Amino acid sequence: MGKLRNKRQKIDELILNEESDLKLYDKALPPNCVDIEKELIGSVLIDNLILNDIIQIIDYKHFYKKAHSEIFRAILNLNSRGEPIDIHTLAEELKKMGKLEEVGSVDYIGELASYVTTSANYMQHARIILEKYILRGLIHVSSEIIEKSLDPSVNTFNLLNTAEQNLLNISESLSKKKVINVKEEIETFYEELFKRRKDKNIITGVPTGFTLLDEHTSGFQKSEFIVIAGRPSHGKTALILNIARHAAVQHNKTVAIFSLEMTYKELMIRLIAAEARVDARNLKIGKLTDEEWTRVAKYFPNLRTNILIDDSSDLSILELRAKARRLKYDYNVDMIMVDYLQLVKGQENPERRDLEVAYVSRNLKALAKDLDIPVVACAQLNRGVETRGSKDKGPQLADLRESGAIEQDADVVIFVHRPFLLRKTDEDDPEYEKEKRKALIIIGKQRNGPTTSFELEYIAEHTCFTNAIPQPIIEVPEVQEPGF
Repeated sequence: MGKLRNKRQKIDELILNEESDLKLYDKALPPNCVDIEKELIGSVLIDNLILNDIIQIIDYKHFYKKAHSEIFRAILNLNSRGEPIDIHTLAEELKKMGKLEEVGSVDYIGELASYVTTSANYMQHARIILEKYILRGLIHVSSEIIEKSLDPSVNTFNLLNTAEQNLLNISESLSKKKVINVKEEIETFYEELFKRRKDKNIITGVPTGFTLLDEHTSGFQKSEFIVIAGRPSHGKTALILNIARHAAVQHNKTVAIFSLEMTYKELMIRLIAAEARVDARNLKIGKLTDEEWTRVAKYFPNLRTNILIDDSSDLSILELRAKARRLKYDYNVDMIMVDYLQLVKGQENPERRDLEVAYVSRNLKALAKDLDIPVVACAQLNRGVETRGSKDKGPQLADLRESGAIEQDADVVIFVHRPFLLRKTDEDDPEYEKEKRKALIIIGKQRNGPTTSFELEYIAEHTCFTNAIPQPIIEVPEVQEPGF
């Protein structure tokens, strides 16, 4: 163990960009490209303009040789102030930083300037420097995993979470997005908008199957974090299953569902009951009539589609993100659904519960942006809905349970509210059945659209929602062909 710890300390030194003569495991130095680092710095000294491209790929911390790291940091300081970068200004900046002696001397900077004659290959050099940094990072993480795995007191699953997060941090160093030039992209985007207009299709995202919801949101959009919130038994899970089923069956979308509360068999019962319009409870216990079973046999093949279910009950946000990335790679998923947000584990040993929920919420939003797909998460509401006066029992954003960060991170917040469950209605009342099936859908927040409310019909025995009132087709006038 002592030898392993000493070797790890050597790796720590090397990953922190400290140049060393010590050889890793007595075989070879960690991955590096000192000559290319010299060439890149020399290229900047002969052509300052290339720096704007280089800094989109690497930072000073990515250099292996400590002297090069400090020199590049001084270059960035000069660039941030808009000052020219040459041998003399660079030496002066290093002197101010107290690093000139550590770097060597002005002569060494001059040597770097004369090391290259052209800056033509600077982008390739920057990428190689980044690749070597990533390899050193992998060595560092791997050594840490080895050491902790040999510790008999280690918590295996906490170690797994930490390892996944560290590997994720390394991979994210590659995900720098290119800045979009509106001047170059505006015509292409205009043509895309025209195509939508010409197709008379108001749905630009993943369709939900509910007319008014699609009309107000244009479907669930890419990169959006959508929260579907409600009190227990108000139909949150039923709603996301209905949306998943519609997207997969009617529009051939691939939908992944992370169900932390229900098993995949329970979800399948609900999906089949909704598809065949049979009583879910009778389907579960095998008490269907011949007519009902005939409907099940007829309609269940519709569900031979790309709905992916992960029913892990003890899932951390790091595991969820890792699985989601793999599903995106393997199946090219179009939408991810999480049931429900407050059951996902956040940071290890969080200080407070609200901070843990905030961490999960923030990561789900980041996941939507990273994968460029909608991420839909169910969320519980607190009891505020039930304790208000009888005149106002509708849910509000402030009712989101355990953290205000959910409201902040979400692009869209949709409340599922069944007033019938919060007030006593006499079964002899002629409106009883109608009130029992009434479900109020409230769009309480939408960054890129209106907030509004409308009714759906909820059929509890079938665990499904349906459009309350068929909506007319909206006629769209003809428009001119795109062109400038």
